[in-house]
Amino acid sequence: MRTGFIAALSVLVAATAAHAELTNTIAQVNATASELDEAGYARVGTSPFISGPAGECFVLGCYDLVGAAGALPTKGYFQFRFNNYVYNPTYYSGLFSLLNIDFSGSAITPQSFINQVNAQTGITGITAMTTAQASDAQNTSQFDEWLPGDLQASIVFRWTPPTPPSGFGLSEIYTFAWDLNDATAFNGLTLNGVYGVPTPGAMALLVAAGLVARRRR
Repeated sequence: MRTGFIAALSVLVAATAAHAELTNTIAQVNATASELDEAGYARVGTSPFISGPAGECFVLGCYDLVGAAGALPTKGYFQFRFNNYVYNPTYYSGLFSLLNIDFSGSAITPQSFINQVNAQTGITGITAMTTAQASDAQNTSQFDEWLPGDLQASIVFRWTPPTPPSGFGLSEIYTFAWDLNDATAFNGLTLNGVYGVPTPGAMALLVAAGLVARRRR
């Protein structure tokens, strides 16, 4: 009897551990691709998107914004990684993903959406913000100063992995997942793009260094 109980408990613990990182939240970064696949999340892209050095300021952390545009699933995930990433602690403030969400068909506002994501930060470790709020560690180069016009209204998600990407070759793979399928909370939302980038982004440090002009507001 005791042996059977221990065996059953072992199976339960193993099953719990296998799915310990999957959460029922709007956004998450700790679940594996296999967990997300099993939970019905649609993968965007057939393989991880690769971000490479962007311009001469790559030594300060300038890397390409990578991802996908177009009509995307409202419950999905994508993966990205960096090639030969140069970690600069002066400017680095974690990793960022952007969701280009169309709110026009919904009663929910961008700010109320951000509030809902941030109510789950204690679970996910993710903070949502506007492109005007997202910046490097020095708060000198907000994303709305360098993102293209069609991404200015995107929702930005920031999190800090245990160790920053660094070194030669490809970094580890980072997974960002989202679920906008709650019919009550998010009825009418559509998704037109998802992207990943480390701080401070491809143009931000050029702006900070005075090599290009700041975007005119």
